[in-house]
Amino acid sequence: MTSTYVKLQDAFASESGAVGNWANIGYIAPGAKNGGSAESYSTTVFDYDNKFTGANQGTTMVNALGSSFVDAWEAKAKTALNDCPINSVWHVKIAAAGTGATVKYQASIDGTGVECSSLTANFKNISHE
Repeated sequence: MTSTYVKLQDAFASESGAVGNWANIGYIAPGAKNGGSAESYSTTVFDYDNKFTGANQGTTMVNALGSSFVDAWEAKAKTALNDCPINSVWHVKIAAAGTGATVKYQASIDGTGVECSSLTANFKNISHE
């Protein structure tokens, strides 16, 4: 699911020179929409939320992002998952990667105090420039 998000965000950036919220890039998270929103979904295990609002109708030019990472994608555990406690949060953050329309990504899991990466072994591999 996060690799789909990255692919869609990269394609949107390549075509438009901007990054966008989920609705703009065509991303649909797993589960059902929360309150009919295209920016929030829920399953029995996770709540998924778009954290990137954009400056112009849900978009921001890539070069206007700057090199500091901002939250873009989030999944919050609604239940404990093995050693990973309830309310663990998986993040994907985005930033401009140099000049042009290239986006860099940073994946992290926080708020846990426990190593949760065994559940999603490839999650942190999303991070790239």
